[in-house]
Amino acid sequence: MVKRLVIASNNTHKTQEIAEFFALFDQKVVNYRELHAEIQFPTETVDNMQANVKAKAEAIQHILPDEYILADDSALFIPALPDHFGVTTMREFKAHALKSDEAINQYILDLTDTVNDRSGYLQSDFLLLTPTGKQYPVQAQGGIAIANAPRGINGIDAIMETPTGKTLGEMSVSERVDYAARGKAAKAIVMYLNKEDREK
Repeated sequence: MVKRLVIASNNTHKTQEIAEFFALFDQKVVNYRELHAEIQFPTETVDNMQANVKAKAEAIQHILPDEYILADDSALFIPALPDHFGVTTMREFKAHALKSDEAINQYILDLTDTVNDRSGYLQSDFLLLTPTGKQYPVQAQGGIAIANAPRGINGIDAIMETPTGKTLGEMSVSERVDYAARGKAAKAIVMYLNKEDREK
């Protein structure tokens, strides 16, 4: 495994969650702000998560070219509510001045209560850029439906039901890694790094 992965994000909570998943595989993760002053990332698109992660990863690779850079873009998708969430999920929450986990979850639940189909999932797009110029994109989904009420912790995870019947928020990190979008994406990145090690 590599010495460390550098997260291209100004979101401390996101970095902590990603680091928790990678810690299960003894992979060190740091935020780029531990190595460089905070920057302003390029404006994100409203319809292309892959483009968003590429822009973030390349912005940090430009200032830290010798590091393994990892960027993430995550969003909520509820097919029965096509005019909500998706790539602009966080911007929708900000537009409604939703700051707490409780307020965000209640907003989602109120909207989901207006439709018959509660199917929904979180999607994470990861992009790993290596110092040698290799790019490894990963897309993963977690959760299958919106619960009727929050159960557990960790923000939206508390209302994301999994095939087990539990919400993501009711699971430990070691259990959640197999059902959460970021957990699945982290496992895929670890598999790639192990493969790269074997091929050296």
